[in-house]
Amino acid sequence: MIEAKGLTPRQFLDKVLEPDKESDHICWNCEFLKPVIKGSSFPPADIIGWCMKIHWPYYWCVADFNVVKKCYAFKQKG
Repeated sequence: MIEAKGLTPRQFLDKVLEPDKESDHICWNCEFLKPVIKGSSFPPADIIGWCMKIHWPYYWCVADFNVVKKCYAFKQKG
């Protein structure tokens, strides 16, 4: 059981929803990345998640092989 006391809603979801894979992609540390959840069979294998800020309401797919050095929508988690 996850201890929910003292956690923000975002921190709670980060603990409950386990991502399918880890990455060193710049988007991985962004507040707006919605990662692919473990056990999900929908997205292609190279997708690590979706950006909820770029191209709203049609989210931008983030692939592990895309090289992103800087992003105007980047906001550090925390």
